[in-house]
Amino acid sequence: MNTFNKNILLLVVVLFSMAVSANTNSDEVATLYKVTLNCKSCVRKIENHFLPMRGIKKVDCNIENQTVQITYSAKRWDSEKIVAQFKKLELDVKPMEVAASDAADK
Repeated sequence: MNTFNKNILLLVVVLFSMAVSANTNSDEVATLYKVTLNCKSCVRKIENHFLPMRGIKKVDCNIENQTVQITYSAKRWDSEKIVAQFKKLELDVKPMEVAASDAADK
């Protein structure tokens, strides 16, 4: 293979990988929930419940602010389904929307 063909092949691979990475995050939604968190045990309870679920990308609990931010696939989840999962854990919850790009920054 000559240098020109190698460069073209490299360019195609780079462009393809950029397209794939752009599409994988396009359906992600981050929602911030106001939840009563008393201790690290509460945090583990939430993380152990949500993280194994398909479509849940990230769970960030903040005891100090009494919030949980969940990043999830919009194809599989919505805020109402997430709230229902919190209720299964017998936790009071109130959703507060956060843009997906803001979630990625945090």
